[in-house]
Amino acid sequence: ACSISLSLCNKLVFSGKNFDYPMAILTFQSLCAVIFLKGGDLLGLSKPMPLQRDLFVAMGPVTLLFCAMLWTSGKALRFCSMPLFTVFKNLAVVGTTTWEYFRYGNTVSFGAALSLAMMVGGSVVAGYGDLTATVEGIFWMMMNVLVTVAYLATLKERMPTDVSSSSKTLHNNVLTLLLFVCASASNGELMPFCTQLSRQPGRMQVGVLMTGVLGTAINMSTFWCMHVTSGATYAFVGATNKIPVAILGHLLFHSVITTGGWIGVGLGLAAGLVYAVAKERERQQRDMRGTEREREHLLGENTDDALSPAKAAVVRAGGTTGIDSLADELESGLAARGDEDLR
Repeated sequence: ACSISLSLCNKLVFSGKNFDYPMAILTFQSLCAVIFLKGGDLLGLSKPMPLQRDLFVAMGPVTLLFCAMLWTSGKALRFCSMPLFTVFKNLAVVGTTTWEYFRYGNTVSFGAALSLAMMVGGSVVAGYGDLTATVEGIFWMMMNVLVTVAYLATLKERMPTDVSSSSKTLHNNVLTLLLFVCASASNGELMPFCTQLSRQPGRMQVGVLMTGVLGTAINMSTFWCMHVTSGATYAFVGATNKIPVAILGHLLFHSVITTGGWIGVGLGLAAGLVYAVAKERERQQRDMRGTEREREHLLGENTDDALSPAKAAVVRAGGTTGIDSLADELESGLAARGDEDLR
């Protein structure tokens, strides 16, 4: 929900005819994140988040790529329609999946590949007839795809796992705030932005404020998601969100929804289902391989720790959990039966 809302709010604020201050808007978004997170810390609403030099150093490359991703996204939104923007963002999923295949050896199942193709195809069909952009818009969109892949790859490589998502978000936005303040002040956007914002319609003012609120939530969830899952899965979920964004973009920005648009939505939703099924099958296969390795390990122990005949029988039968207790019961029963026969 946050991703969908943020995309629509960004389209609103970055496309204003008399409100062209992209760098100042990004400065405002970073400022909101710092105020929300540090304010919550000072008020005792969250765990303490002291600023750490080592974390700033680790966040440096990630922050630079994050700034570049936001900047190129804002430029692309100004010169591209929402449907075309969605199509290109889906290409970032393909790029991220390809990178993780070569970098980590992550296999791509047929189901995952099929879902990616369905996702890209669905976004094309959904936006057919409104895939408009200037040459400048295509350039910025391609740059955004490349930077997005680099950002997710670097985020996965460099982020410490023992730091909370809130603390990472705070450090990231302190750095981006410094960069964006300098950039917006140097190109003369900062002061006109402050002056013109008060003269904008209420809808625009609310949109600018919501980009700060939603940007903070997205930033925090990104760090958490990249800690618990792969970049490809994170990017695919983000791409799935772009299907309703494409349709809402038609509605809110006065475009006509065609039959192809509804077909595209169906393909996008089906792609999400196919991807979920494919990932569940991959998880089951990993669990089966883990169980098999454990079974082989138990059967391959040396003679000092060799399995008793009863334990070996349990392992060969396919069990690994509770082996000791079950085998002990079998051995006790066999021993008791042997004593009866002896008597």
